[in-house]
Amino acid sequence: MEKLETCRDLIDSIDEKIIELYEQRMDVVKEVIKYKLENNISISDSSRENKMLENNLKKIKNEEYKKYYKDILDGYLKASKRMQEDIKEKKLN
Repeated sequence: MEKLETCRDLIDSIDEKIIELYEQRMDVVKEVIKYKLENNISISDSSRENKMLENNLKKIKNEEYKKYYKDILDGYLKASKRMQEDIKEKKLN
């Protein structure tokens, strides 16, 4: 049981770092939607998303983890697009 608690503590610590990076990512997404709105660019860009997936998969060293990464990226992209849609709607109203 002690080993489980140690592992959970490590996961909690890693999650704190991920949350910090997530907030930084979303701050940049705000800049992206600002640019897109100013330049009448669509929120969705499937070619960009595919390129991100392809490039990021190359950076994952452990082959076993690659098959799970798309789920992670999909979550980030879904959140990013949702926030962009919310910001766009506020600007248009």
